[in-house]
Amino acid sequence: MSIFRFKLFPILFGLLLSACSSSPPTITIPPIAIESTAELADELLGLAKLNSGVISVELSLQAIDLLLEHGDLIRAEAEITSVVDSISTTLALNNLLPTQLKLRLALNGALIALANGEADNAHQWLTGSLVAQSDIGNNVNSELLQSYYESLGQVYEMLSQFDSAARVYIESTSVSRDTSTSELTNKIWNALTKLNNEDLAAFANDANSYELRGWIELARVTRPDQFSIRSQLDSILQWQRIWARHSASENLPATLVDLQKVWDERPIRIALILPLQEAAGNAIQEGFFSAYYQALSISRDVPRISVYDSTGQLDIEPLYNRALDDGAELIIGPLNKTLVNQLQNLPDLPVPTLALNYSDDIESISAQLFQFGLAPEDEMTQAAEMAWKAGYRNAAIVTPQSNDYLRLQSIFSDLWTARGGELVSSATFSGDSDYAEVIKRLMAIDSSEARAERLLGILPRSNMEFTPRRRTDIDFIFLIANPRQGRQIKPTLAFYFAENVPVYSLPSIYDGAENQGENRDLDGIVFTDAPWLLRSPNPLKTEIAENLRQAPSPLQRLRAMGIDSFRLYPRLKQMITKQIDSLMGTTGILRMADNQRIHRVLEVAEFVDGLAKIRE
Repeated sequence: MSIFRFKLFPILFGLLLSACSSSPPTITIPPIAIESTAELADELLGLAKLNSGVISVELSLQAIDLLLEHGDLIRAEAEITSVVDSISTTLALNNLLPTQLKLRLALNGALIALANGEADNAHQWLTGSLVAQSDIGNNVNSELLQSYYESLGQVYEMLSQFDSAARVYIESTSVSRDTSTSELTNKIWNALTKLNNEDLAAFANDANSYELRGWIELARVTRPDQFSIRSQLDSILQWQRIWARHSASENLPATLVDLQKVWDERPIRIALILPLQEAAGNAIQEGFFSAYYQALSISRDVPRISVYDSTGQLDIEPLYNRALDDGAELIIGPLNKTLVNQLQNLPDLPVPTLALNYSDDIESISAQLFQFGLAPEDEMTQAAEMAWKAGYRNAAIVTPQSNDYLRLQSIFSDLWTARGGELVSSATFSGDSDYAEVIKRLMAIDSSEARAERLLGILPRSNMEFTPRRRTDIDFIFLIANPRQGRQIKPTLAFYFAENVPVYSLPSIYDGAENQGENRDLDGIVFTDAPWLLRSPNPLKTEIAENLRQAPSPLQRLRAMGIDSFRLYPRLKQMITKQIDSLMGTTGILRMADNQRIHRVLEVAEFVDGLAKIRE
């Protein structure tokens, strides 16, 4: 049996995994090595043909191992298919074949499937009849069994089945080598953190072991506190006291181990730069300090905040330097895009800086500059992704008629065509538009009416009847509008025979209020928005509602941005080093891209009977 194959498996698996997502790595092998490997594989396959039964399968497997190491995936796939066919057609051979050989066959088949970008096929190899009919727990050496569990876990992650991935990784800990325990611990934790609250709760209901229940409980108790490092540390200590016999009690995931260091190194003097004489700046400040005082109620260890008014500032450098002179260890702001562009162009920023907008240059990276905002690009990207996954390919777009909205139309068009879709129709409207004319242009009703008029001119008959027809090549409509405009546009679409055409929209379509009677005209529109507006009130939202003035939905979203900006600052280092993949923010799920821009994944909702209902 080929022992070196087992040791090579994790390395080969990693190489083939990378081949699924990027160009395969180039490996230069001397011609003599290639020739000898190919010849040895040929010899083994020749010997396999001269033998039968288990010996033939073992020799074929050794040849397949060599072909995989040599990178000859096409031939390896042909040979493994031949072996599996012979097993499936020979009942006696299937019964005689040792479990170890079946598992090696399954692993090799999965490797080839992954190299071809076929995660579903890899899953079938690892869970199909070769494995399902075998008692792998008792008849396989621990090294091979660990490779199997870890490979299956990675496949589940690729399929976004994170509960199954966590379960398999936990099973792997029972056979793992001591040197790999920490790595497995991190894999378990990473899988659990990708589950949303509902999936985690369902997973807990199905947990059937002390080990699994402990892991799920660790994820549950730390999740609500992810924006309060002090609370999270306290929750971890409490969990360790309760689950003292759990394997993770003495071997926490690296992300949780590093929390104490993150807490100890947190900045204690923060500068907040905002245009305080503008509604947007005021709303962000309200959200920021609401989160600040909530943190203060948990722990007295909060940073000292100095606020600087950037209203009317044409140059950020003097204000930025003033904050530095005052001792700022971290700066949050500015909000104005021009000022953010200036920060981007500064040669070096001496302290971490979380800008509250995005620069125009998406390529350049300034080591200490992070960018976070409510860019509509995130919202349009998500809408385009939803429409594409629904199978739609031909889009139409309706926007207000102004330069800003025409820019958004251009952005959406680029996003959609980059996916391979086509923008087949567009229309714009002004504040006092006749929406009937707008929709008639969009759906080509006006062209249908023009054809009818031409026919009447040719065939003047008073008793001719005409029913206009809309164009039929539109799969969905992307609508940029506010609630008042949307309440007129959606019924007009129905009037002109487009009631069954799906409509997607931006957060601007929702005013955050339960105006059920008025919003029935928006029924069927799918849109994205911040959890702050869509989710049930949490304690902080209730407190803001009781103590601050009532604000329209755009300012509510900016308040949520202020909350997230306060909660983000201690996590920036963890996000840039990929210790944490995402944070559950009030504006959405927050993720940092390689260019240090923080993007949002928003909640998806649909108007149903006049109410915004979250799509789970």
